[in-house]
Amino acid sequence: MVRNSLYKKITQTILEMPEGSVMAVTDFASVAKPKTVSKILQRLEKAGLIQKVLRSIFWRPDGVHSSPGPQQVAMALARENNWEVVPSGKTALLLFGLSDEQPAIWTYVTDGTYRDYSYDGKRISFTHSKATSKKKMSEKTKLLVQCLKAYGKDIMEDDLILQKIAGKVQGSEWADLLEETAHSSAAWVKSAVKKMFRMKKKEHAFQTVRNDEAQGEKEFYDHR
Repeated sequence: MVRNSLYKKITQTILEMPEGSVMAVTDFASVAKPKTVSKILQRLEKAGLIQKVLRSIFWRPDGVHSSPGPQQVAMALARENNWEVVPSGKTALLLFGLSDEQPAIWTYVTDGTYRDYSYDGKRISFTHSKATSKKKMSEKTKLLVQCLKAYGKDIMEDDLILQKIAGKVQGSEWADLLEETAHSSAAWVKSAVKKMFRMKKKEHAFQTVRNDEAQGEKEFYDHR
């Protein structure tokens, strides 16, 4: 009786998820023990409601794709293993909007163990790094730092790329970014962040002058 109740509860929870959602066994920890959840998910797989992606990872098919995207699966794996993870390399550049290139291998740094996964022709790789456990950094700061590392130290000489990255940071986010990288990043990363901030301030000042000039010109002609 209890098992049927749990089955119905988990089924209803999944039905309320959008199609294409990825779930891990641990996502149902508040409902039942992992062993019980696993058995129920296996029953739901046989019933055709969900499909298994990897061990302990399932998804609700969207009717379009043959399997979920690597980012969704990576986040589900992180929840299942209780890992802190941050996209790295080409994966970070894609997710931060700096590149359109789909990585052959979706890479992440983690405070967990080195681990590689493959499913449906897609590959995910986790590399251990203590940097991911820096709790004082926001997820956006961690991702931006990984983008800088993907480019390497030579980015300090590439103002176009630095401007592009700076353009992804909103005005209110700069204070946090500067503070969070001040004591938690490599010296060249801190320098890159400071340089981007100076570039942004200069751009803002230039735009303010342009706006003032345009307003002055408008007022001049309005009074002629």
